[in-house]
Amino acid sequence: MTGRGATMSLDGTLISQSDMNRMAEEERLFSDRQRKTVRVVAGAAENVHDARMLLDMLGLSIEVVRAARQEPVVARPAGRRRSAAA
Repeated sequence: MTGRGATMSLDGTLISQSDMNRMAEEERLFSDRQRKTVRVVAGAAENVHDARMLLDMLGLSIEVVRAARQEPVVARPAGRRRSAAA
């Protein structure tokens, strides 16, 4: 025995701590991508109905929308901006 903690999976096999850390990081990245997607859809939608329809098509639930609202908005650096005519 190495003394390292391991978690048991549903099928009875052991999951190492490094695998647990990797899975936690993947879950964090997945959640981050979902929240960013909500922001992009909200910015591109023409109205609330359009945003709801697009989010529903992407399978993003109201919980993801609420999480995106809680996330602080990061200001873009000053520089080139797209014109309205582009």
